[in-house]
Amino acid sequence: MLVDELNQAHETIENSSNYESVVNAIEMEWIEQALHNTNKASIRRRRLPAQQAVWLVIWMGLQRNKSIKEVCSSLDLALQPQPENSWSRVAPSVLTDSRRRLDEAPLAALFKTAISAWEADALQLNSVLNLNVLAVDGTTFRCPDSKENAESFGFISKSYKPYPQLRLVGLMAAETRMMLGASFDACNVGEVTLAHRLLTDVPANSLTLFDRCYFSADLLINWQEAAVNSHWLTPIKRKLRYEVIEEYADNDMLIEMPISPQARKKNSELPARWQARLVLYKDPAGEIEGFITSLADPNQYPLEELLRIYW
Repeated sequence: MLVDELNQAHETIENSSNYESVVNAIEMEWIEQALHNTNKASIRRRRLPAQQAVWLVIWMGLQRNKSIKEVCSSLDLALQPQPENSWSRVAPSVLTDSRRRLDEAPLAALFKTAISAWEADALQLNSVLNLNVLAVDGTTFRCPDSKENAESFGFISKSYKPYPQLRLVGLMAAETRMMLGASFDACNVGEVTLAHRLLTDVPANSLTLFDRCYFSADLLINWQEAAVNSHWLTPIKRKLRYEVIEEYADNDMLIEMPISPQARKKNSELPARWQARLVLYKDPAGEIEGFITSLADPNQYPLEELLRIYW
């Protein structure tokens, strides 16, 4: 699950107490460009320049169990020397103001730049399918209990409201666990909606694995068209309606499925029917399960490899 990978990444960095790899991986020019492109570069002299504010937010993510004041201390952020050559520490109010001025735009731009630079290392080609295997998953984060966060992000439960929650859907390289795309919104925004926003992040020559909750003709058809040779695979829902077009082997076939009038009303460009490859199997309880995929050619995409990746 996405949340497990995020927690593991955080624990690995935190337990090592060595953030040098993070510092070395992020070029200062990327931060400068992100601030410039989003009109957030510090023009006048400030107590905490925008460049340092970016590093502060990055460190808050790495040291999420510490207060912002403790994070600032670990970064050794300080003001310019005073006339008496003494250093004056940054006050907590300055930290809050600098984060508010920064907002999310420069961090989003920095994320895009970093992913572009690291993508070659993140992707590992499957030698059989000749595709990079990716995965999409979602999770939620608790936010500080404030009126502003409650209004912006809302609550998962209408009756029990301990904290406002923020939803994330991420696109991840399955082999290296590196995030290639991220989409955030209020918790009442569905995962399929957020997954649509990741279409611009889909790399060419890829196979993306989806959970059953992402079963949407609109999403999957658009995902296949998002990049050159971009494919998908997702478990089927019970009571799947389909017609067999061609049988490749036992429990391996090309099918055609209807698209609901509701989906076509939301997106008039959707066809009345769509095709996919269906693979069926029995689970340990004897129930028929399966998955569908856009990898329709059984010669180019062998069944055995699809099953291996699926499991």
